[in-house]
Amino acid sequence: MSDLSKIFATKKEREDFWISIAVILLFAFFILRFTGCFDKEPIEPISAATAIVEDNTVDTDTDNDGIIDAIDKCPTLAGVSANSGCPLDMDGDGIYDINDKCPKFKGTVNTNGCPPDSDDDGVHDGLDKCPELAGLNTVDGCPVIADADGDGIADEIDQCPNLAGIAANAGCPEVKVDQEDLQTILVAAKEVKFKTGSAALLPTSMAKLNEILEVMKKYPRYKLRIEGHTDNQGDDKDNLILSRARAKTCYDVLVSNGVKARRLIHKGFGEKKPVDTNDTKEGQTNNRRVEFHFQY
Repeated sequence: MSDLSKIFATKKEREDFWISIAVILLFAFFILRFTGCFDKEPIEPISAATAIVEDNTVDTDTDNDGIIDAIDKCPTLAGVSANSGCPLDMDGDGIYDINDKCPKFKGTVNTNGCPPDSDDDGVHDGLDKCPELAGLNTVDGCPVIADADGDGIADEIDQCPNLAGIAANAGCPEVKVDQEDLQTILVAAKEVKFKTGSAALLPTSMAKLNEILEVMKKYPRYKLRIEGHTDNQGDDKDNLILSRARAKTCYDVLVSNGVKARRLIHKGFGEKKPVDTNDTKEGQTNNRRVEFHFQY
């Protein structure tokens, strides 16, 4: 008050001052009120699940995968940008990996993303090495087959079930014979001859059978399979009988000269396995033969 007395000499001047102040404040109030300043709401912070785009609008990211819902093809499933916001689908079967029990194999919804299981053994066809035979998971879906020597050839067809071998030799070990001895066996198919239409050996054939006999003695652990063959002249049934008889003749000669019968197998095939054409005399001659095959 004392300060105002120095400025304003009379009481009226001082009252006029305070009235002026009041008018200014009131005028300022009305300006702020009618311009809407008091009506604005406070700004709320933007949550972590929103993003501001160029047009200054706010879009949500429901699955929090960093891809806004506006461009996310799977807005409720967290995914990757490489798959338009959807989860990965490595096998391309339309079932996302997060729901696919076999993400590396194409399947169906009914099988939870796995391939079918044709033999119903619990091993789907994508992993089943024997899809048509019910087996076990421990052997890749194949049945358990007896294989005493572990060579992968079932005992029921393995001619050497207790000795590891190869399929090409019926489950027996690979034949290891000197080339000269093998040649003797191979040449025999051309030099062992019979009388026409008969199982009787020609005299010249005995020399070749004696050579085979010596090879058999040299390899006492090996067996010999004897196969009879004919050309296509005449009745096929008669040819089959003749081929069997000729193979049996060779068998009898070797057994009578000391080869154990258990080491020999004989069989006839008639005209079923020609090695040459039957349209020429020479070809027919080549097809009329007895073959000898060494095996363990």
